[in-house]
Amino acid sequence: MLTSAVVKNKMAQGDGMSYAEFTYPLLQAYDWWHLYQSGVQVQIGGSDQYGNIVAGIDLIKHLTPRPSTSPETKRLSGPFGLTVPLLTTAAGAKFGKSAGNAIWLDKTMTSPFELYGFLVGSADADVERYLKLFTFLPLHHISAVMAEHNADPSQRKAQHLLAREVVDLVHGSQEAENTQNQHKLSRRPDLQTLQAEAENNKEGLNRVYLPHSLVHNKPPARILYHAGLAKSNSDGTRMVNSGGAYIGSQSDESTSELKFRSLKGITASTITEMMEQSNVLVLRTGKWNVKLVEVISDVEYEQKGLNAPGWEEVKAPKDEVPS
Repeated sequence: MLTSAVVKNKMAQGDGMSYAEFTYPLLQAYDWWHLYQSGVQVQIGGSDQYGNIVAGIDLIKHLTPRPSTSPETKRLSGPFGLTVPLLTTAAGAKFGKSAGNAIWLDKTMTSPFELYGFLVGSADADVERYLKLFTFLPLHHISAVMAEHNADPSQRKAQHLLAREVVDLVHGSQEAENTQNQHKLSRRPDLQTLQAEAENNKEGLNRVYLPHSLVHNKPPARILYHAGLAKSNSDGTRMVNSGGAYIGSQSDESTSELKFRSLKGITASTITEMMEQSNVLVLRTGKWNVKLVEVISDVEYEQKGLNAPGWEEVKAPKDEVPS
């Protein structure tokens, strides 16, 4: 909504105002008038939508005949608007696309893992309020959890409870359990558990197969691209150079727990040497996004009918028949 505060801020900074910004209240008002013809009598929105909703009420009253002759609107007593307080963080930031922190209930837009991670990242100052708003947990249970949380905030017990409950409500209990286990695994993964999790993961989110030609003697940035951890080779290069990509290896032979080190400074020859010991690479981007990369021969890769970013370009010369 184009609030007076926004207008004043733009005027103070000397910024222009787009046509879309200027006409948005009118467009939303006209949209409600159109819906009103089908019997939509009430509009509910966040408190920042107050002006737009009032604009709709005024437009409907102006355009609807008095007394109304429309059979759809004749029985309506008039348009009504309701506003609710915006959901904000303790710092006053709101959620939404404009704030850059929108989350979606559709798993194709925000995966359960991403939703879980987003909620686990909730600030300590916000988590109790979120538990009361977004879950059906009894208040006395929330109070008890918060007491445990406040005794050791580093464990983020309240945040994990919030994430588990919300994912359960949105995607179901089985998805919530799988997501929680996946998140725990990504925090302190070990190779054996990671491989077992990959075997049991029907969606294959943790494992990816790559052909020999896409890994051996290839720089880390390109492997990230082929494994689907980077959008492009340049994106992979950016991740490596910024220290946001890692490779895991067993800390010692007595344990399968993985120790991650930055891919920055790791060369293609180093990756090849590691592959001589094992055909599995464990890559990580960010804090939690762990991928098990299993390298197989090019022939087996083709026989399995698999594909990966960049594979078509690499195999094309092999498929060409000399004239």
